[in-house]
Amino acid sequence: MKKIITTTLLVGLFSSSFAMDTKFYAGISAAKVDNYSYTQYSIGQNSSTKFDNDIIFAFANSLSYGRVKAGVSATTADLDLKLGYEFIEDLRVYGIGTGAVQFYDNSTYTGLGYGGALEYRISSLLSLEGSYKTMNMSKSNHSYDYDTASLGVRFGF
Repeated sequence: MKKIITTTLLVGLFSSSFAMDTKFYAGISAAKVDNYSYTQYSIGQNSSTKFDNDIIFAFANSLSYGRVKAGVSATTADLDLKLGYEFIEDLRVYGIGTGAVQFYDNSTYTGLGYGGALEYRISSLLSLEGSYKTMNMSKSNHSYDYDTASLGVRFGF
């Protein structure tokens, strides 16, 4: 847990050192853990910078929670590295590399994965983003796939 907090703080400091567009968001995801589908709720932040050639570098971190089945919940902290392109004004597409720590069924799992996202910027302070990510989560002798399809509203400052 200390590593997650330290990483989050370092990412925040890194983003404030460069001219990056930072947005906070709240969203809802359809998630699947260990073959159980459920709904999870997320909060997080996204920082990005767009270069002159319309290529975008971004990173995001989030915290998600959902009840997987009766008596079992999943809490996930993840960090996404995103590389994107603005192919139409205010419409961006991203490839995502992601890592996560998940507290599920009284155990802690870690995993890496990939995904994609599509973002529409309504204004400089407001955008909508839909994404899909898949990760392979593991702990010693047990592993499972963790998949999410999400829709979020991002608020900038």
